[in-house]
Amino acid sequence: MEIRKSRKEDAHSMMELEHLAWTAGTTPSEIHFDSEAEYLLKNPVGSKIVAVMDGKVVGILGYKSPIPLKTNAHVAELDIAVHPDYQRHGIGIQLMTYLKETAPTEGYQKLQLRVLSNNEKAIRFYKKNGFQIEGELKKEFLINGIYIDDIIMSYFL
Repeated sequence: MEIRKSRKEDAHSMMELEHLAWTAGTTPSEIHFDSEAEYLLKNPVGSKIVAVMDGKVVGILGYKSPIPLKTNAHVAELDIAVHPDYQRHGIGIQLMTYLKETAPTEGYQKLQLRVLSNNEKAIRFYKKNGFQIEGELKKEFLINGIYIDDIIMSYFL
């Protein structure tokens, strides 16, 4: 397996993975791209870390500054997805390790994410990777008729 920054030729398998990963149980809004061009417009080359096996992207970790302010430039908000067929093989941990090693060289000192409170599997994964809960937004989303809290977690580099 290779862990590296995304390339143009990764767009198709990245798009397929994101369509599989982001569901009502993992995100508050539908994520869908109609074409590779549309995907690359929102996710430029090099903007994500990918795990590649046999020429196919099986894991994606995106990160960026959540607020375009100089005073917040040390914070990276992240999202991570691993193909369902490749979960529980350490891919997510390897992606996180890569980010923890490279983020400081890009000026980041804090990693932050948001996770739906009903996504217990993801919350366990983040805690296993050293993330701690910083806050909770009660009833932040109404998904399929159910109110879901939004949990904010962070990791300090």
